[in-house]
Amino acid sequence: MRVLFNNIIAKIAVAIVLLATAAGATAQTYTITLVNGTVHTYEAAALDSIQFVGGTFGSTTGVGVKVYPSANSGHSVEFLYSQISSLVISGGAITVDTPTISPSGGNYTAAQSVTVATTTAGATVYYTTDGTTPSASNYTGRGSTTVTFTLNSSAVVKAIAIYNGTSSASASATFTITTSGDNNTNRNTNIAGWASLFKKNNSSSAGIDSNWQPWRLEFPRLKTESGHSNSWSVQYTTGDGLDDPICYSLEWDNSLMATRWVCYQFNPCNIVDNNVGRNESWGEDTNLPSATRSKASHYSSSGFSRGHLCMSNDRQVSKAQNQLTFKYSNMAPQYSNHNSGQWQNLENDVQTWAKMSSVDTLYVVKAATIDNITLNGSTSSGLLSGVKANNTLPVSKYFYMALLAYNKTDNKYYAMGIWTYHYNATTAKQSAQYISIDELEARTGIDFFCNLPDDIEATVEATLDTTFWSKGTALNR
Repeated sequence: MRVLFNNIIAKIAVAIVLLATAAGATAQTYTITLVNGTVHTYEAAALDSIQFVGGTFGSTTGVGVKVYPSANSGHSVEFLYSQISSLVISGGAITVDTPTISPSGGNYTAAQSVTVATTTAGATVYYTTDGTTPSASNYTGRGSTTVTFTLNSSAVVKAIAIYNGTSSASASATFTITTSGDNNTNRNTNIAGWASLFKKNNSSSAGIDSNWQPWRLEFPRLKTESGHSNSWSVQYTTGDGLDDPICYSLEWDNSLMATRWVCYQFNPCNIVDNNVGRNESWGEDTNLPSATRSKASHYSSSGFSRGHLCMSNDRQVSKAQNQLTFKYSNMAPQYSNHNSGQWQNLENDVQTWAKMSSVDTLYVVKAATIDNITLNGSTSSGLLSGVKANNTLPVSKYFYMALLAYNKTDNKYYAMGIWTYHYNATTAKQSAQYISIDELEARTGIDFFCNLPDDIEATVEATLDTTFWSKGTALNR
């Protein structure tokens, strides 16, 4: 779930410009500093655009910023607002004094009077309150050298001064005006000790910038409740030049020796099909405790297929990425009739949705039921009773998917759950069910897409827009 840290936002002054194209950009630099101290710098001339997802930084509906470098064929670098400590624009000629914004932002529980002023005599001050950069034709308000106004709700105030057609640099201040608490109470980073828990089980991925970890929108809520000892694994590649090196991430139940879920993204970086084929580098997941890992012997002559969750064809961008899909932790024991039948057809549908022209990013969770499930008001085990692969790995009653699509065209999210009965060769096939994420959460007890702000999450997860999803493929598996 991406989230607003009110206590962090209160300390942030952000200056960011929405770029139309690199051709119109000036010689400016954009520096994004994350809360963990990592700094990302972008030259304006090397960018195609910047997309504000769900609203501008500081707004109650904002999710994050996608930076589109012009050399990356439309692939964005994604930062959630909860990760950002500061975002600063620098460079460019300044001949008119930059306005001051007083107060300079902060956290307030009531309406706030704000004054914008410049010391350049004769200049006109222009300001906006929606996070966009003001101009002589785009502004919320203006005044001669000084203007005062009242903010009744949270806003990113930006201001410039113009004198004889020459503009100053932009000033910015973030005001958080709240009458309630956090706009994302159930995000992963609200879990006490989440960082140490996650790192403990991912020693080999310690080199990954923490913004690539459970901040990501594809992550469900981590299961850390008392009585559970789950592990997490992030599978990624190095050296293949991918802006997004993550292949997939997963949660592993050490007690059951089973994958609780696998999550990953389809984006313009990794959806590229370089036709690398199947690089069957079968192996154990060394991020997981050695005593609880699934192994080749658990599947050999078991009567069950090694059923991919993030399938081989999902990662054709590089040989190294494809090899990672053959970790046993990315498998769940499946009847071959289901694995090569309905499940494979649904996996192909997911790729079709990911490649729709309107979809910039598709966030995917795939899983098999291992916890208790609730169907039609009745709670039961999610596992087939008395059935294990080689008397070790549990076998699930149901397989399912949770999908979240970001449509760059209308700047909206669309979500859908898919539920399938795990049938074998002698069991009648049942049609897949297409349901809302709310319904999928009710069945599984898992909080999907928990890094979305609560208000956006509530709307998206309650809605199943079959018109949107039917544009990719018919919902008839």
